[in-house]
Amino acid sequence: MNPVIRAQLRDFAKANSITAYTQEKQFEIYSIFSILNGLLGESVDAYNVHLEGDEFGVDGIAVVIQGESVNSRQEAEDKLATINNPSIEFIFFQAKTSTGYDYGDISKFFDAVSGFFDGSLKGESDAIDDLIGAMDAIYEKGVGKRNPKLSCYYVATGNYEQPTRIEKLRAGSRVELEELNIFDSNTIAIEIVGARDLQQWYRAATTAVEVEIDFPRNVVMPTNEHVEEAYIGYIDAANLLALYVSKDADEEVVGINRSVFFDNIRDYDSKSKINISIKDSVRAGGGAEFVFRNNGITVVSKNIDRTGDRFRLEDFQIVNGCQTSNVIFDLVYGDGGSEGKGDRNLTKAIQVPFRLIGSKDDEFVSSIIVGTNRQNPVRDEQFWALRPFMKSFEEYCRSLEAEEIIYFERRDNQYRNQDVERTRVMQPSVLMKAVAACLLFQPQRAARDYRGILSEYENVIFLDEQDVRIYHAVAYLYYRLEFLWRNQRIENGYKTFRYYILAGIGLRLTEAKNVFTMKKGKLASVSDALLELCKNEDGLKDAVTDIVKLVEERLKDMGVATQERIRDTIRSETFASMFRERVVPSFT
Repeated sequence: MNPVIRAQLRDFAKANSITAYTQEKQFEIYSIFSILNGLLGESVDAYNVHLEGDEFGVDGIAVVIQGESVNSRQEAEDKLATINNPSIEFIFFQAKTSTGYDYGDISKFFDAVSGFFDGSLKGESDAIDDLIGAMDAIYEKGVGKRNPKLSCYYVATGNYEQPTRIEKLRAGSRVELEELNIFDSNTIAIEIVGARDLQQWYRAATTAVEVEIDFPRNVVMPTNEHVEEAYIGYIDAANLLALYVSKDADEEVVGINRSVFFDNIRDYDSKSKINISIKDSVRAGGGAEFVFRNNGITVVSKNIDRTGDRFRLEDFQIVNGCQTSNVIFDLVYGDGGSEGKGDRNLTKAIQVPFRLIGSKDDEFVSSIIVGTNRQNPVRDEQFWALRPFMKSFEEYCRSLEAEEIIYFERRDNQYRNQDVERTRVMQPSVLMKAVAACLLFQPQRAARDYRGILSEYENVIFLDEQDVRIYHAVAYLYYRLEFLWRNQRIENGYKTFRYYILAGIGLRLTEAKNVFTMKKGKLASVSDALLELCKNEDGLKDAVTDIVKLVEERLKDMGVATQERIRDTIRSETFASMFRERVVPSFT
């Protein structure tokens, strides 16, 4: 194996708690991570995309709806029900530690991709069948104004020299996929990846975003106690694009780095009437009027190093400007209006209003994000994460002794460039699901309807005056379970019952009482008891086994056996009610 990749793999395995896996399995997850998080800028957990078994021709499948991965029909249907005209992408991965590119292995990979959509891959594993169910739901309910994207990545550790025979195979496979007429043909990507790209994308996924731009037409903004420096003016498209394009090892632009955006880059539809009109207008006028018609872009950077008109930005985020950024990318690199072709000459002709703010004050940055996104469709949990309670929670979790630390990610990719155990990083949506199951005793709703729970219990959970310790204990329990799964210390199949495990432990430790009405002393004792259980690995494993046994016995009594029926059954209120009564007979 390439020595640089070996070193990266060693660090990755340690940070993601997968050292118990074979090197081949580690490499598969590492490759998925490098592509998803480094190249594509997705905040998707590669571990959950990876296929655990020895499925034919494929190591991982990501079905991504509006930036979130789904793994079953129910998850897809629940996600689709909340979004109009969603952005959908299917991403396939196959990774080999060898330096060679085997024609037979690549052919199997392409066969697996085709088989996923024509049904011939069905029955390969329960995980594959669940993902096919998600795909079926998408084509039944989710394809409106635009077809899904398709991306396929075959990875090895050598240098891909584009041999004629394999290139013919790749071209033929692309034609076959296009002829299915179920994808956006302009976005089908079939990539054969080598060591250089993999190394670069892994670094992009694990280090702070850093770029240099020329910003000569700037004016210094007024001083502010929360701001180190700030500038306003306008910038040409070439320097704007430098902030958010993704490149391969040869410095060729391959797409947009979604990770640098706060607002939802996926809400952009290149084929909408308004965006086509904007692009056609720019082409007709040469871009000279763009600066007068556009509201501009705001960038917040933790570090700014200025030398004359040259600005070096490190750890920055584009906090608004999704439409502007996408329109300019389309105009320069392709899909630009009715002609559909890119025009590099526009990089100097187009000027864009631009604000650059240097600040390390998270609360002030949060206020900028809220102020610049009030008109945009931002995820509820993103704004929830900006609440004062969440700030206190983050600070508390990060201040604990090493064993109890949880890194609460109030902003997407907040810890991407920090040397932390990735399994300890928790997003707001994950915390909400865990709380819904463990403290509200709603395992049937936790995964699929946590936003509904959030709305229903808005005046009950995450309140400023509440004790952060019980929330930390729940987050720590979630982490410990994930750690045990990743290190193969509890059965992988138990993941199906993740939220019932959380609910069962919560019901027993609280005696089914409402923790939010408990006196401080009682609440503290519950928090301490939960932490004590988490640190007692044998005790925690026994609790998991006992709760899973209870669930499985009830499913057996009901005659529920197939994975699909199990998933449907445990999402019902009737089953959840019976579960609560079995765990705590006095529960009402």
